[in-house]
Amino acid sequence: MKVPPAIRTARPSDLHELLRLVGAYYRLDRIRFERRTIAGALGTLLRQPALGRVWVAQSRTRLVAYLVLTFNYDLEFGGLEGMITELYVEVRWRRFGLGRRLIDLARSFCHKSGIDTLELQVSRDNRQARAFYKSLGFREFDRVVMAIDAAPAMPAKRVVRS
Repeated sequence: MKVPPAIRTARPSDLHELLRLVGAYYRLDRIRFERRTIAGALGTLLRQPALGRVWVAQSRTRLVAYLVLTFNYDLEFGGLEGMITELYVEVRWRRFGLGRRLIDLARSFCHKSGIDTLELQVSRDNRQARAFYKSLGFREFDRVVMAIDAAPAMPAKRVVRS
């Protein structure tokens, strides 16, 4: 029988191993993994707790799961809310309750911090994850997540015809 992994707050020294897990998660969810960009953002998050928290589950030999919680300010939810931006458990460690334990930890942290809402995003076609989150009490909203690069749009090139 496997010894349950210990869950703890991630440290900056976990960056390299966390990047391995992030890469696995991004492959699973078909998200483009730009190592340099992710490493910079994750390193910043690990060093600046005002931005959020990262928790990891560690077996005897390595990290096997992680959860990233960041903060968002939303009027609809009364101000500050927690955003679970990433949750990943290695395949062989699923069904041991790690995802539930990580989410419970994030919920507890938010509650103690005066944050009333915890939000996450999940792919529409990931039925297993959606069912898992619903079993924890999350509810779906009929909204579409949209994003755009914040850099100013380039003006259209004018074609000069002679």
